[in-house]
Amino acid sequence: MNYLEAQNYIEEKSRLGIVPGLTQVKELLRRLGNPQDACRTLHIAGTNGKGSIFAFVQESLLAAGYHVGRYISPTILTYLERYQLDRRYMTEDEFAALLTEVAAVIETMETDGFASPTVFEIETAVAFLYFARNHVDYVLLECGMGGSQDATNVLAKPEVCVFAQISMDHMQFLGDTLTKIATEKAGIIKPYTTVICAPQVREVSKVLREICEVQHASYIEVNPSDWEVVQMNLDGTEVVDCGMNPDETNMDADMDQRQQPYHIPLLGEHQIANAQTAITVLRTLYIEETAIHKGIAQTVWLGRMTKVAEHPYIYVDGAHNVAAWEYLRTSVEKYFTNRRVIYIIGVLKDKEYEKMVEILAPTMVAAVVVTPDTPRGLPKEILAPLIQAQGVPVQLADTSAEALQKAREQAGETGVILVSGSLSFLAEYLQLESGDENNGASR
Repeated sequence: MNYLEAQNYIEEKSRLGIVPGLTQVKELLRRLGNPQDACRTLHIAGTNGKGSIFAFVQESLLAAGYHVGRYISPTILTYLERYQLDRRYMTEDEFAALLTEVAAVIETMETDGFASPTVFEIETAVAFLYFARNHVDYVLLECGMGGSQDATNVLAKPEVCVFAQISMDHMQFLGDTLTKIATEKAGIIKPYTTVICAPQVREVSKVLREICEVQHASYIEVNPSDWEVVQMNLDGTEVVDCGMNPDETNMDADMDQRQQPYHIPLLGEHQIANAQTAITVLRTLYIEETAIHKGIAQTVWLGRMTKVAEHPYIYVDGAHNVAAWEYLRTSVEKYFTNRRVIYIIGVLKDKEYEKMVEILAPTMVAAVVVTPDTPRGLPKEILAPLIQAQGVPVQLADTSAEALQKAREQAGETGVILVSGSLSFLAEYLQLESGDENNGASR
């Protein structure tokens, strides 16, 4: 099949929806020769921060000279963004060829009485096949949503299991308490693996520690208080590792490098913890500190407080759950003090948008509301009155161009326009900066 046919095939399979369980994906991968076991893989689960942590890790591994594959979801700029090889996206021809191979195996499965794999299972199989065929040194693998029942949870033994911050999200699938959600996500922990965890609330830490004990896995939870902030502004954050144990290394040169300030270009206090988590992962892999410093400093992660223009400043952020909105509010209050902040907002109707309004409204001078171009998009006519009820002037827009025009009129030269909502909603605004849809998700 060609790329158009491949797209149609994926669209047809997407109608199957989400089907928990690993039976189909394991059978599919078995018939493909178990490509998931061909490469060293870092597996990450969590609610917020997965992409940022692995963006830091990816850049540092590339700086160290390694061949790196990365599988992400959801995507922003293009469908093929989910498959990255040394920062470049898979080509249309490569995807069509691999999907043709996978589809042929699925046909034999169905003939043998197996149910068809879901679209995410198919995409995951394509990713594993792609990375195995290209002989990558490290695969950076993101869970799609959960953990134990996620299609990515088919690894015999990950190199490292990583947990970003875990909070309430996808409750209809993962559970209605933090304990249930953490337990589900902890399902990626395999026996005798190394587990590295971003800072968690006590309830989550307890779950992860207990499961690590059962699995005889080592557990490391990073501590942001070990880091001293030297400088924080719109250019990023300078931090120094003050919690390092001198006994960790016998290499004086390595020790000297560890004591040098790290430049974190991603904005937000939460990115300190994300960078620290990434650095802990990289040290576990014995990556040289010079490469870690270089990788951290050159990391860009689209859709996470990404600056796309000046005069006025335009930032794009994909906050889409309560914890992320709270992070965003803190960032706005810290970085945009005494500036008029005009929001352009589009959210999905299955998100807690009432809470979003409650959290973010105090930072809004005005808002322009747009309906995201997806069946899941919340109509702007529903969202607008909720924001107005908080005393914030609201305008409606039918297109991204119209929204930007209205926001610019209110922001002037010195204000800030902040585009926020679902990740899929952000693509048109991010292309103000990228221009090229194959520019790389972390470049």
